[in-house]
Amino acid sequence: MTITAFLFISASVFLHVTWNMLSKKSNPSMAFYMIMGSVATLMWLPVFCCCPIPFARLPGRFFLFLGLSIFGEIIYMLGLARSYRSADISYVYPVVRALPVLLIAASTILFGLGKRPTLYALGGMFIITAGCLLMPLKDFRDFALQRYFNRTIFFILLAASGTTLYTIFDSSAIRIVREVRGELGIPDTLSYLFLMEAGLFAGEVLFVLANRQERAALKEFLKKPLAPIVAGLSGSAAYALVLFSFAFVTNVSYVQAFRQMSLPLGFFAGVLLLHEKASKPKLLGLILIVTGLVLIALLQ
Repeated sequence: MTITAFLFISASVFLHVTWNMLSKKSNPSMAFYMIMGSVATLMWLPVFCCCPIPFARLPGRFFLFLGLSIFGEIIYMLGLARSYRSADISYVYPVVRALPVLLIAASTILFGLGKRPTLYALGGMFIITAGCLLMPLKDFRDFALQRYFNRTIFFILLAASGTTLYTIFDSSAIRIVREVRGELGIPDTLSYLFLMEAGLFAGEVLFVLANRQERAALKEFLKKPLAPIVAGLSGSAAYALVLFSFAFVTNVSYVQAFRQMSLPLGFFAGVLLLHEKASKPKLLGLILIVTGLVLIALLQ
């Protein structure tokens, strides 16, 4: 990995944690994410205008995959907002980031999507599962099945399921664009990102308009919009930096492994900045999740 890739990914990790922290510190809501979505949409609109995707040459399944991906983004945002309302970011952030690895692997095995996981990857998934089970505990003696049947767990699973959906269908849609173009450059990828952000923004607008509490939250955010605006810039810039870093590494697995720095960073940001409690099970769970993710990324 070159120093350029290192700097890109480090900045991406910092920006990703930043927008999640801003969301948690504000009133976590779809209204907050709607303003984020408007900023991200405007951010990539010039790229899309200069390098439009050739819609006329794309098959119908591209639009199906795009729609399903946008749906995944919407339920991810909804699950994330509700999770942050009821639980610490030092718990929610690592688990929401880690669970899609398990869900995507399960989808790969069940539906034959891509390469089957290796034994190393399956071992890493087992370690991640153990880490996720420890994260909700305040003490090792608190382990009980009823701790995993509550609203927070439901919304964490919803957010992770959304991430799984948009990851799978984004990959399929991007592959179609590559086949049509012959190759896929960064402008094409960012143009697709614009479509994602615009679709997500439209879905968030409909959700906010249909919910009285969200409409009230939107009015408050519009009075002081700095936090969601900064979060929108941070979120989209974080993903763009990851895309740019691919050009400076010999193996994309290194990027995936290095991005897991965001998990301990998000954990300790919650503990140090929001004064959340770092219980021993939560800390051990974090270590297991990071270990499992790095194992999968480097030895898959």
